[in-house]
Amino acid sequence: MKSLFRCICLVFLTTFLPQDAAAQRLVNGTQFGGWTVSCEALAVNETVCVLSQRLVRAGDGGLLADLLAFISADEPAAWVAARLPNGVFFPSGFSLRADDADTESERIVSFEWQSCSPEICEALVQLSPDTARDFDVLEDWVAAYRPAIDADPLVFRMDPSGLEEGLSALAGALGHPDPFSADQSVTE
Repeated sequence: MKSLFRCICLVFLTTFLPQDAAAQRLVNGTQFGGWTVSCEALAVNETVCVLSQRLVRAGDGGLLADLLAFISADEPAAWVAARLPNGVFFPSGFSLRADDADTESERIVSFEWQSCSPEICEALVQLSPDTARDFDVLEDWVAAYRPAIDADPLVFRMDPSGLEEGLSALAGALGHPDPFSADQSVTE
């Protein structure tokens, strides 16, 4: 089934995209630093591709967070969604943090809560070009949230490297404008 899915994505990317985008095609499993391309066929001639990263506990393999990075089809914009196990304490939020040794400052990326189901809660942040570059430049990123009102914060390492490159490649393969290019002009 996975092979069939990969073939569908490959056929879609090489058949239904402009020729210059086809040259930049991506397939499931392509790696960009800590991110993996994941494509899913929704319908005939309709495929959605994202960059994903699953973070699990070392001891028991329990889910800490699923991170999904994607581009907007409507405008040159990029987003990262975090899916966390339900039960998270909302006021504590979900954030990523890194220390910048060169400037002795902290870089914090805070997500906004979007929705919850009985299994997961989702938070979202729009990426600026500066934030996307910081992911490759700054080391030792950690993610954090409080799993319950009376729980200590859950802090864990993550690897955001390759995000800017991966999202730019994803945009090119899908025929969308690069969300991080210097020319952000959009024609109506």
